[in-house]
Amino acid sequence: MASSIVGESGHLYVQGEVLQRHREDPKLIIFKAESENEPFVFKRVPRPFYDLSLRLAAEFAGSRRLRMHIDCNQEEGILAIQELHSKDWIHIDVKPDNILVNWTCDKDGNITVTDVALGNFDIAFKSEGGKPRQTPYPIGNAMWRSPEGQTGRGVTKASDIFSFGLVCIYTLGGGELLLLDDYQELVRRGISPEQEIISRHFAYFGPVTEGLLEQVNSEHWCNALKGVSAMAEDAVEKQPSLKFEHWGKELGPTAQNLISGMTNPDPTVRITIDQVLTYPWWQETD
Repeated sequence: MASSIVGESGHLYVQGEVLQRHREDPKLIIFKAESENEPFVFKRVPRPFYDLSLRLAAEFAGSRRLRMHIDCNQEEGILAIQELHSKDWIHIDVKPDNILVNWTCDKDGNITVTDVALGNFDIAFKSEGGKPRQTPYPIGNAMWRSPEGQTGRGVTKASDIFSFGLVCIYTLGGGELLLLDDYQELVRRGISPEQEIISRHFAYFGPVTEGLLEQVNSEHWCNALKGVSAMAEDAVEKQPSLKFEHWGKELGPTAQNLISGMTNPDPTVRITIDQVLTYPWWQETD
């Protein structure tokens, strides 16, 4: 499967060709199409996002671990956050929907994942000199953001690591602890989804830290984080089993230690992607 991008003009860019695509529903942005009997998945995006994709494709030419606007992935099976981070790019939107897999299924129903790639670089950011990204609004998907990502301030490579840690929990069967399933109830109680999510994360992984506050570096957001953290600590005091150190035991000690390192609320001490990929757990799961 290859991926392509549709620009504002409504044209489909596939392997240098421009194909006209007529769509019945203009609100849809992701499509499946065919060109010469070969299937494609493509996404309609504004011109700046397409230009960003071209820049990324040029910088990571030949990569089999990243799904750019045109690529193939037939051999590699390693998630490519390491490749991005090695060149000071931050993905900012690491979540299950953006991790693409090829898989096979045998006659007994056993599924084997053969290829894995990271896709969707619409909000990827080049961190010049390691400087964090600062925006006036949260960036990335609310469900998978790091604590600093919820503020839009101090977003670094460590923010991708936190999101990847959540993805690992989800993949290992902990989705019900991460996903919100009753938005209407939250609205009725006057709680925003973002507040509920970050409160859960502080309860699971630990309270707000000085490292996090210093990286966010905003009086408004620091006060907000402290307030949510205090509520989370109250919840943990009443229900200690909320902490990841309790329910994470089901994953086994190696996986639990790895994920704890990725989901530390303090971005200044989270483990790096290089440390993630050299962790013994990956050998245990081969």
